[in-house]
Amino acid sequence: MTKWFEGQSIPMGLDINDMSLKIVQFVKKGNGFSVLGYSDNSVPKDVFAADKIKNADSLSKVIREAVAKPKFGNFSGKEVVASIPETRSFVRVIQIPRMSEDEAKEAVPWEAEAYIPLPISQVYLDWMFLGPAMEQVNAQDAEKKINVLITAAPRDYVDDLVKVIKNAGLRPVALEIESQATARSLIGQPQETVLIADIDTVRTSFIIAERGVVHFTSSAPIAGNSFTESISKALSVNFEEAEEIKREYGIDPTAHRGALKKNLMSVLKNLTVEIKNTIRFHDDHSDPGHKIPRLLLSGGSSKLKHLPSFLHEQLSQGEEGHEDSSLQNLRVELGNPWTRILKKGETPPMSREDSLSFATAIGLGLREIEL
Repeated sequence: MTKWFEGQSIPMGLDINDMSLKIVQFVKKGNGFSVLGYSDNSVPKDVFAADKIKNADSLSKVIREAVAKPKFGNFSGKEVVASIPETRSFVRVIQIPRMSEDEAKEAVPWEAEAYIPLPISQVYLDWMFLGPAMEQVNAQDAEKKINVLITAAPRDYVDDLVKVIKNAGLRPVALEIESQATARSLIGQPQETVLIADIDTVRTSFIIAERGVVHFTSSAPIAGNSFTESISKALSVNFEEAEEIKREYGIDPTAHRGALKKNLMSVLKNLTVEIKNTIRFHDDHSDPGHKIPRLLLSGGSSKLKHLPSFLHEQLSQGEEGHEDSSLQNLRVELGNPWTRILKKGETPPMSREDSLSFATAIGLGLREIEL
């Protein structure tokens, strides 16, 4: 990890998805770091199609504009750490016989191919032991299997993204899967197991992180637009009006004589089911008693008013409205992407609500900082 000096800028965190592009950059200041600049730009609809970059020139142009005209502060240097979206990446924990790292270099790609929906020759594969290698354990433990975290991304997408970034005049020093960057920004003391629901405009990503390392990801097409479309149909208003109503009232049980919450219930219950299924998957693949104590909400659509309390209530209910004792103690909170970077009492250069949509970009900007 690089040692940073006073006034030295850190590589920019560049978060790109189908809808938007966000950049955050930090600078060394005193004993800590502060925000040098940030940008938030829309991505044209013709840039992405079928999980591929279809208009590379347009995307490079948006990146150049975002760097040249930040919403706050300014940017320094050309180095960036960029994200690979969940829809274009694969994360899985697999078990293999305990072996040396040299042996694993040959064994892991062969084992990983069974879990990745593409030929191994068509992906960039990375992996890490989630425990000591053969050389570091006694004879008894050497007989046990070891967990290995594998991450992969399609070569064609990664290569295209690198070209886009270079054509924008920047130098990519690293690419990182979106979920790991999100977890880095939201988890302060990475000791406990945490479930993150990153609720975006068109999808929600579910991320399970243990000791700050992502172990599992999934996604569902339930997100901000689903909420807005439900309101639009229920109240017979257009999409733009429904968006304003959503932002103003959220899940307020009294708004529009209760019609708002009533008509959002179907979408929200689907979200609750996905969260429960993710938790059950973790419990089924973990040691007994190893539970998830905390659910963190992030993403631009997580700022829906009353959402944390609603989810806590719904998650505590089992079948037919009975309490689900296994989830009663689950804490549901809005995440704080600044938890690792800002000292107590410091104020970020954007609102708490706006910060929720910057969690990935902030995490990317933190990648090269040792905290």
